[in-house]
Amino acid sequence: NCLYSIQRFILKNDSESAVLYLAKFAKLVRGALNASVAGSISLDEEVRLLDNYLALEQLRLKRAFEYRIDVDEQLDRQQTQLPPLIVQPFVENAVEHGMKNLPKDGRIVVTFQRDDGFLRIGVQDNGPGLAARAAGEAGKTSLGRSITQRRLELIQKQNARQAVSVEYGTPADGVGTLVLIRLPL
Repeated sequence: NCLYSIQRFILKNDSESAVLYLAKFAKLVRGALNASVAGSISLDEEVRLLDNYLALEQLRLKRAFEYRIDVDEQLDRQQTQLPPLIVQPFVENAVEHGMKNLPKDGRIVVTFQRDDGFLRIGVQDNGPGLAARAAGEAGKTSLGRSITQRRLELIQKQNARQAVSVEYGTPADGVGTLVLIRLPL
């Protein structure tokens, strides 16, 4: 998606946007590569990667959505560690499926909260919701989702006494999708 967007900017002779997008994309790739070889990354680094990814997608989708990343003040952003790139596939789903047919006024909110010895991560969008998503994807298996599920299963095996979980639902206002990820701190 990113490379296609850069190509589109070049073809439109919008070199300023192409250069900006390419710089953000390079930063995202560097961050993702660094994170992929690490056993864990700081919450601060995870937030930076997500912010950069969402900024790129916002440019690609011509600002059809706004986003916010909220971190509980009780969490030490440097000391709190989590598996690298565990949240990104859920955020990507919010962009690709939640914002897919919204020409404007889309919203994605990512939250990180301390919850009784766990890190609770929420990814919420105001898109069409789970029912519409399921209808459009009948018979399809998301590679990112299956890889992430496998990684979460491995984390669960390493933390047998602390339940790792992912729950899918509808936000309290009844609009969109809410994913809650629970990891041991």
